[in-house]
Amino acid sequence: MIKINLRKLLSDRGMTQTELASRTGIRPSTICSICSNSCTFLKLEHIDKICLVLGCEIHDFISIDHCR
Repeated sequence: MIKINLRKLLSDRGMTQTELASRTGIRPSTICSICSNSCTFLKLEHIDKICLVLGCEIHDFISIDHCR
C-alpha cells in the first residue's frame, strides 16, 4: 500500500495545510486530499513543489507498506 506522509511532514515542520497551499500554489482542497491519503491522482509537479517547500525527498513524502 502506498502512503503519503504529508500530514506528518507538515506537523514536523510546524506548517499548516493553508500555508503549504499558499507557498506551493496548489489548491487547498488538493492539499487536504493529499494529507488525508484520499487522492487517487497526484501530479509529479505537485510532488516536486511540496518536496521543495518542505525540504524533503520523495522517499520522505511517499512510503510503501509491503505488508497488507
